[in-house]
Formats: sequence, structure tokens, C-alpha cells
Amino acid sequence: MKLLKALSAISVLFVLTMIINAARFQYGVEDAFWRTLMTPFEGTVWTPQFEESKFSKIQVGMSAPEVLKWIGHPLRKDCGSEDCFWIYTWHDTGTADFDQRWVIFNLVGRVIEIRKSFFID
Repeated sequence: MKLLKALSAISVLFVLTMIINAARFQYGVEDAFWRTLMTPFEGTVWTPQFEESKFSKIQVGMSAPEVLKWIGHPLRKDCGSEDCFWIYTWHDTGTADFDQRWVIFNLVGRVIEIRKSFFID
């Protein structure tokens, strides 16, 4: 009986933590679940000025200067022959799970994709 009560308490705590993570990171159920489950292994490095509420205002079609105005400079930029990734979060080790916040631009400097998820490495 004690084991059943303990498991029940752990389940309630897990669900409450999921709800908190969903609100804190503005995640859906799946990302909130994985963020909660993998918290001991999470290693997100955030750009210093990052704010979730501002990142959420970025939209497809915005220009690079507009993105800079809203959320500032990324941790790094990875540009290829077809697109450019502005990376606002990264992982602290090569195998850490992390909160992914990336903005992808086309070659004319317009947002074509926004990545916001809990990335499991």
C-alpha cells in the first residue's frame, strides 16, 4: 500500500512539473513531457539576453534586423549555401538534451522557419 501511495505521489508531482514546464517554456504536451522526464540530463546554454516571451513573437517572413530588434544576437550563426541558422540556445555537452531555440533565414535574410522544442540528443 505504501508503494502504491508513493507511486501515486510521484505521478502527481510529474504531471504538475509537466504543467509548469509547459507554461514556462510554452511547450505542448509532448515537449513538456520530454523536458520533465529528461531534466536531469538537460544542458541548455541560453544566449544572455534571451526571453521566451520575445522569442515567441518571431514570425516567418520577418527580416534579420527585426529579429535582432526583438531578441538580440544569437550565440552563433551557421550559414550554408541555402539558409542561415541563428542559434539562440545550444547544449553544454555533445550529448545533452536541450531547449532548442533557433531561427532559420533564407539567403535574402527572411525568417523561413522557427525551431522551438525540447531536443533530445
